[in-house]
This record gives sequence, structure tokens and C-alpha cells, in this order.
Amino acid sequence: MDFYQKDFDPTFILMNNSPIEDFEGFSSADMNYLVYDAFSPDSPFQIKKNIPDNILDQIPFLLQIEYLLHRINDLGELKLTAKGFLPTTLVKEIYDLGLIKDYAIEHGITKLYAETSSQPINLTRLITELAGFTKKRYNKLTLTKTWRDKLLKKNRQDIFIQTFSTFAQKFNWGYFDLYSSQATGTVGFAFSLFLLSKYGENERQDSFYSEKYLKAFPSLIDLFKDDKWVTDINRSFNSCYSIRTFDRFLDYFNLIKIRSEGRLYLDSKKFIKKSPIFDDIITFEN
Repeated sequence: MDFYQKDFDPTFILMNNSPIEDFEGFSSADMNYLVYDAFSPDSPFQIKKNIPDNILDQIPFLLQIEYLLHRINDLGELKLTAKGFLPTTLVKEIYDLGLIKDYAIEHGITKLYAETSSQPINLTRLITELAGFTKKRYNKLTLTKTWRDKLLKKNRQDIFIQTFSTFAQKFNWGYFDLYSSQATGTVGFAFSLFLLSKYGENERQDSFYSEKYLKAFPSLIDLFKDDKWVTDINRSFNSCYSIRTFDRFLDYFNLIKIRSEGRLYLDSKKFIKKSPIFDDIITFEN
């Protein structure tokens, strides 16, 4: 979490065990885990053990990661483009799997051509490197020995946890947008998962979650105050949180279902509920 420290003032962290209303009943000690050590065995947030294949098969981003890893393994090494991206033939091959659709491509705003024309595919390659699944040498990708062995042994639980934790903790969630805050969404991502665990049975507007998230981390909105392009701070905060948390994170892992109302982007409303597999993957001890 060091990457985000300059953006986040953790003044709420006090090591005590009393439940706090703004933290949905978590103590500040609990929140310390959720913010700084979410994947600790002592954290209230836990990924369930021994997730069955029929559940893992419903996680599109995991399937996309696994597909790329298998293709690299089959080839022995994958030669990248001169700029270090996936070759265009493989980009089309991955996109044609239909696992994660790109909004801009599907709506004719852009066309699929190179890796960077599709955010989900660009993200897939980035995560394989950040997670340590692959190593790059002389502009070629190969699998690391540890993860090649796990791939061949079909240790999908470890691959999933490494993918999920890398996305949550190592990837810069602001990479694909121009919002002034890098910390919004990624700080306390496990708290957002708790909110869905608690309230996600019923469909709720995305602002319901962004307001509760902001209540727990009020200093994050200050990062939008000096942005000269922002005319409505609360709306900008909600949009930033919602896009990063829902559209580009939890939806990729099929942990939520999204429904939108309204045809124009700026006037549309987004409604969120947890997916049928959420409780098969995520659990909390509160």
C-alpha cells in the first residue's frame, strides 16, 4: 500500500477493538487490517479455501489470465511487439473468447487492433507481470518456474488468489483514468467488499456504496478539491469510486451484477448487487 500513502491520511486508525458506526461496526483495529493487511490470516476479510472449479470457471478475468498463461506455456516464450505489448493476433484471439467486453469497442468508439485498444486485455498482460506469473527478457515473456508448475498442476486456487491480491494491492487503479486521486477505491477495497457482503442481496444504486465508503474514509474527497476540471466534487468522487470498484474490478471477477438505467452516460444510473458466486468466494468475520 506504500504506493498510495502520499494520497491517503490514515488518521482514523487507532488500535482499539471498540465497534465504530462509521466503519459499519468494525473496530479501528479491524479496519487497520482491511486497509493495510487485508490478506492476513487475522483479517476480517477472507477468501474461502478450496473454491471449486465450477465457481472459478465463472470468473472471467481469471479465465483470461489462465488463457494467456497457457498460451505462453504452449509457445515456450511469447515475443512481444517492439513497444512491449502482446502481438495483435493474440489480442484478437483473447478478445474473441468473449470473456470481458470492452465498452468502447462494443459501442464503436474504438476498434480492436493492438493490446492498448482494449483495457481488459492490456490489464491482463500487466497483471501477469505484476503477479510474478511471467518474466520479461529480451522483449519476450516466459512463465516463471513456480507459476508454471502451479499452472500445470491445475492449482487454480493459488492462481486466483495471486491474481486477485495483485489486482487489489499492486495495480494502480488510476492507470486507465484521469481522476486526481490514485487512492480512491483501492484504499480499503476490502471494506467495499464487506459493504457488498452486508447489503448486496438487494439491488442498490452505486452512490449508496460510495457514500458509505466516503463515510469511512472522509479524507479521500479532499483529493478532488484542487482539481480544476471538477465542478461537482461529490459527483466526481462517486464516479471515480464506482468506475474503479465496480466496472473495472468487481465486475471483471463476476462478484457483482450491474444494471444501468438511462441511455446517456452522464445521465445514466447504475445499480449494483452481489453476484450468485460472491458468497462462494468472499467471507467476513465481523
